[in-house]
Amino acid sequence: MASSLKPHNHTTANSQPHSAKISHPMKDDRLRQPIKPDYMHALGTATFCFAVCEWNAVYCAERLRPGSLSAFIKDELTAGKIAKKLMDLARNMSKSAEREELGAAAKVFADLVSLRNNILHGKPCTGPNGDARLSSANVLEIPDLQDAADAFSACGIELNRLFHGFLSTYTPK
Repeated sequence: MASSLKPHNHTTANSQPHSAKISHPMKDDRLRQPIKPDYMHALGTATFCFAVCEWNAVYCAERLRPGSLSAFIKDELTAGKIAKKLMDLARNMSKSAEREELGAAAKVFADLVSLRNNILHGKPCTGPNGDARLSSANVLEIPDLQDAADAFSACGIELNRLFHGFLSTYTPK
């Protein structure tokens, strides 16, 4: 299996490798990457779905502590740090069913950060079927990316529900 984790050669029989100089990228250089549209679609969908989820977490934090959004941007917080801040903010709310719901959603978001990191920080490789893939602990196949996108979406939808639900009238104490 180790042989399937070899880096891709970015040249083809009809092309030469670019020089190390990248100050003037060529139009359509992205098309030289050995990635098929179905994998790119699954990867892009997972990435977009996580971004939606993450920003729902940020907006919930802003409702709990006004000014959080600008602080997160200014401090360039990572998704993991945003998750921790949201969990802390939820934990510091008055005890209620809504606090428990938000805390649970914040925990799910925190747990999803490692999945997101495995995807976005994955190493390019050749998968078992010979196609370009990303790998972390395992080779990330299209169903893995689709499952991740579904998990990111479910969490984002729940955070959005809370944001537009009880947080829409929440007054920070």
